[in-house]
Amino acid sequence: MFVLSGFLVFNRYMAQGQLQRHFFYALLLGVILLSVLMFQPYLVTLAVAGTFAVVLQPVYRGLQLRFSGKKTLSALLTVLLTILLVLLPLTFFGTQIVQEASELYLYLSSGNQEFSSEVINLIEAKIHAIAPQANVDLGRYVGQLLSWLTGHIGSLFASTIQTLIRLVLGIVAFYYLLRDGGDFLRAVIRLSPLTDKDDRRIMTRLEIAINSIVKGSLLVALAQGILAGIGLAFFGVPSASLWGSFAAIGSLLPGLGTAIILLPAVLYLFFSGHLYASIGLLVWSTLVVGLSDNILKPFLIGRDVNIHPLLILISVIGGIEFFGPLGFLLGPLVLSLLYALLDIYQLLLSQERKEELID
Repeated sequence: MFVLSGFLVFNRYMAQGQLQRHFFYALLLGVILLSVLMFQPYLVTLAVAGTFAVVLQPVYRGLQLRFSGKKTLSALLTVLLTILLVLLPLTFFGTQIVQEASELYLYLSSGNQEFSSEVINLIEAKIHAIAPQANVDLGRYVGQLLSWLTGHIGSLFASTIQTLIRLVLGIVAFYYLLRDGGDFLRAVIRLSPLTDKDDRRIMTRLEIAINSIVKGSLLVALAQGILAGIGLAFFGVPSASLWGSFAAIGSLLPGLGTAIILLPAVLYLFFSGHLYASIGLLVWSTLVVGLSDNILKPFLIGRDVNIHPLLILISVIGGIEFFGPLGFLLGPLVLSLLYALLDIYQLLLSQERKEELID
């Protein structure tokens, strides 16, 4: 009887313990789901802020060394430098690109064959000269591309309250991720069910992948696009900012690069009677835009994960299509995470094979 009573008490205790545990997990899952729904409108903003924090970590650490380890001052100065050197120029060029894209789209849709559409007509003429039977309507294709561009990118520069709130939140999050990012990572490692070694390995690989894509590809493409736009504007090509943005996208294309835009621009200047301007743009494209890739990549990036440029291009376009305007950063960020996880998976497979051989 004593044994039976003790067994019943033990079962009751275990059942109560399991009930408490299940209730706790259900409550935890519900609160996590509620928190995700509450944070969901701003997850994209936080992800972009995190990407900036990873990429500009060397600047923050350099300022820390300069100011005797003062984290708050160093993070604040990094944010201010980012606003002055990155956000303000991007806002200016982005607004200019959307404006020129809208104007050119109106010209093409109205049947006007002047202004920047002259470049399109010149390219079409050359294609028809090579392949007379080819049915090419670049104006329609460019019009669809411009419509897509203004629809997806234009909202990023819309002066709405929601956009301003997300911008301010992104700047504040960027500041705190710079200053307290190490504490956040340690908290994630403590909560993760993986071993601390695997967590740190994933963090390290992800940091390398982000730097490889953002610094080694996107920043170089952005720099080449800006340089191409400067050359196009200086030598008199219409809608220089718009074509410069296409040159930035073109720089991600393997084997083609910015030449996909700059070469037709040189031909446009040559056949429209601007001989010296065409020669000047050709020299600028070759010596400044073309060589900037070889100069900037070794300076911007240390270790590289050798992600193919085609995958980066698809991640940029697919990111914009899926996430919206900020997808040009989030798409490559997802690709970076995929490469980091695949790298870890490959290491785990090799360890398992070694253990099987030992056994």
